[in-house]
Amino acid sequence: MVRRVDASPAAATSRTVSNPFPGVWEVTVDARRNSDAVSAPFTLTASILGATVSPNPDIIASAQISVPVARSYDITNLFGAFTGRAVGTGLGSAFRAVPTIANHAQQTYDVAVIAGSTSLRATIGSPSDPAADLDLFVYNCTSGTCVLAGQSADGDSEESVTIANPAAGLWRVLVDGYSVPAGTTTYNYVDVFANPAFGTVSVTDANALRPAGASWTVPGSITANAAPAAGRVLLGNVQVRTDANVLIGSGDVVIESVTP
Repeated sequence: MVRRVDASPAAATSRTVSNPFPGVWEVTVDARRNSDAVSAPFTLTASILGATVSPNPDIIASAQISVPVARSYDITNLFGAFTGRAVGTGLGSAFRAVPTIANHAQQTYDVAVIAGSTSLRATIGSPSDPAADLDLFVYNCTSGTCVLAGQSADGDSEESVTIANPAAGLWRVLVDGYSVPAGTTTYNYVDVFANPAFGTVSVTDANALRPAGASWTVPGSITANAAPAAGRVLLGNVQVRTDANVLIGSGDVVIESVTP
């Protein structure tokens, strides 16, 4: 996590970059072009924040509907000190796979979103060919005609699209093998739609100062209230957030089977 503050004679602005790519980053500060001051003193503060959650993923083989499953999570602050806590999320219906795609090929995945869902997210990444460039497109097909609703297509294969409050019905995810120098590559695929009907991941924690390198353990409780469709699992998260609600780390919670 990189936080950048840049200032002009009139104002200061804070910007946050989530999940920055590793390597060297450059921070630039631009003065307002129409400023009436020849020079403008300013203060620049940058920080790198990140935390891990273990286990990740936390695989729960089976859960009974409406019966909480007790868990425990270890959180580690990887970088600079921050004030924050671990929090849980709602559960969603997810499909996870590790497919293989060829150069210039396309693959589609259909998602039947149920009414009342709060988000739909599709994510790809971790190709076996590190030079591969895969692109991601999400189509809204709920009206009977598929319309592009979101896309992520840059120069690598780490792509994600999130649709807020998706309409109930058919959505289609398309993965495009734009460039695969090795000829074929595997990649990680996940689509998940969150819905309050599926249940929650609850974590007991409170905001506290977390020094660099600090570790702490939090109790959790996972409650599945409904089963996903055949071939899908329930997926939620344990997140690490600052007191300003900035996400700096996350771990997956997967329920593979839900029983009555």
